[in-house]
Amino acid sequence: MTTTKTRTIRAALDDASLGELSSLLTLMKLGTILSPIKVVAQGLTAAASHDITTAAFKALATITGITLDTGENLPALGGCLSLRCTANTGGTHVGTYILTDVAGVMLTPATSTACGVARISDDGKTITFPGADITAFILEYMPRADTSPDTAYQSPAP
Repeated sequence: MTTTKTRTIRAALDDASLGELSSLLTLMKLGTILSPIKVVAQGLTAAASHDITTAAFKALATITGITLDTGENLPALGGCLSLRCTANTGGTHVGTYILTDVAGVMLTPATSTACGVARISDDGKTITFPGADITAFILEYMPRADTSPDTAYQSPAP
């Protein structure tokens, strides 16, 4: 039995063929990936989880570091630079957070804890805080690639 390895965007980028780079960088949206984004979200409906990639979220956020076209929403989170809850209905979840994966243990910032722990969904779209009453937060992050580097890729026709 013979198997053929599927060539991915990652492999094509590693090959660095000048004829392919333009197409590859466009697929990945390299300019977006390299641009830190700051989001100040206020007036959110009290909840633990907030999807940063929705139009409803975008409407309640002040966004710097990226200019979004009409109908375009924030890209998914690739790497968190900082996350701080600035308001909640109970007042006990305000503070600085780090992110863990969906199976991680969440913690609330308190006088005995330097920072809290929130979760990020596997797709990088939803942040979940330990309290169900978060109404405002500030997020600074690096976006993830628009297309996964593990996506199959065929060279464009010459």
